[in-house]
Parts: sequence; C-alpha cells; structure tokens
Amino acid sequence: MLRALVVLLLLANLAFWAWTEGLLAPVGLAPASQRDPARLAWQVQPEAVRVLPPDAARTALSAATDAVAKAPARVAAGLCLEAGPFSAAAIAAAEQALLAAGWPTGSWARLPHEGAPQYAIVLGPFGNREAQQKKQDELGRLRLPIETVDLPGDGPGATPQPGFALGRYASRAAAETALAALSQRGVRTARVTQLKPAAGGARLRAEHLTPAQAEQLRALSAAALGAGFVPCEQAAAVGPR
Repeated sequence: MLRALVVLLLLANLAFWAWTEGLLAPVGLAPASQRDPARLAWQVQPEAVRVLPPDAARTALSAATDAVAKAPARVAAGLCLEAGPFSAAAIAAAEQALLAAGWPTGSWARLPHEGAPQYAIVLGPFGNREAQQKKQDELGRLRLPIETVDLPGDGPGATPQPGFALGRYASRAAAETALAALSQRGVRTARVTQLKPAAGGARLRAEHLTPAQAEQLRALSAAALGAGFVPCEQAAAVGPR
C-alpha cells in the first residue's frame, strides 16, 4: 500500500513538472504564457507611446502641472460648457431638453463632431458551423481572447456572416501592429477590417456664461443630455451616442 502511494506521488510530480515546462501543450494542457511575445498582443495603441529624454520629460510634466493648476479658475468662471457628442438621432432630443429647462433657442450652438472609426483583427466568415468550431478550438489552444462578431457577406445586400474578432482598435495602424504580433504566435489567416466607419454627430456648446448660469447648466440632469455639460476644455473626445 505504501509503495503504491509513493508511485502515485512520483507520477503526480512528473505530470506537474511536464505541465509547467509546456511539454503537454500539444494536447492542450499548458500554463498561460507570460513571455513578451504574448504580451505584445495585449497592447493598446503602442504607437502612441513615446520615450522622452529627461529634459523633454521635465518640460512636458511642468506644462501639464501648470494646465491642471489653472483649470479650477476656468471651471469657476464657467465661460464655456459643452455636452455630447450626440448622434444625429439624439441631438434633437438633447436640444428639446434644454428648451424644457428654460434655455432659449440661440443660447447654445451645435458643433460638428466626427466619431473615430473602429478596426478589428478578424477571422472568418466561415462556410459552416463545423469550420467555425474548428477555428474556435484552435484559438482556444493558443489561449487568445475571442469575440463573436458579424462580418459583411460577399456583395451588396448580402447577409452578415459570423466571424471572430481578436481585438478592437481605434486606428488601422494599431490593428496592423497587433496583427503582426499575433502572426508570431501562429495566427496565419487573420486580417484587419473596419468594423465601424467614422460616424457624424454634434456637440452642444454654451459660451459667455456667468458663474450662476454655468452652475445651472451643469446641474441639468435629463436623460437626453447624457453625461451633461462639462467645461469645454474637459469635454471627452468619444464617439457619438
């Protein structure tokens, strides 16, 4: 009995060692990779990162600190507030909410806003469910996060077909960089495609406000106004709602 227990412990230790060394990867048993090639695919817009020399870094930090220090004075003055962005369908409802709150027509202005397009690394569409499941199993063995998306069919008016997305990106350049990293991991048939085109919209801006008017406008809480009004310099650059 004791001999059998020793043998079982020895086999368990050997199996654990083989798992940690990646020897069982061919059968789908391996720990998650933490090596640099795997982490490259997780980066978001790596081309936007810049390493500055010490003098330039200190100058940039000083400028940012000055901007933050001056921001409260501009907010208190309340000279300019913005809300949005809103889609073409939502902008009329937002303006109606302002009218209902007692703000007369002409006390705000529409500013055009174009939402950024969205790109993705995709696989598919697949001819049948069996091919789709096979590709999903392959991606699972590579331990890649996947998202099911509808991809355009062939020709105008074609029915969208299911496919997989391996990441969404704000620019084609960022998606191409991530695709190059994935190819190093064995992903051979993926491609970059545009999931969403640039979308038109608008912001609502109110200028030349007194502090009391600014406080009143920021206090509005109508669903049609989304996140409401914020100082113009702090308005978030996001896509239309």
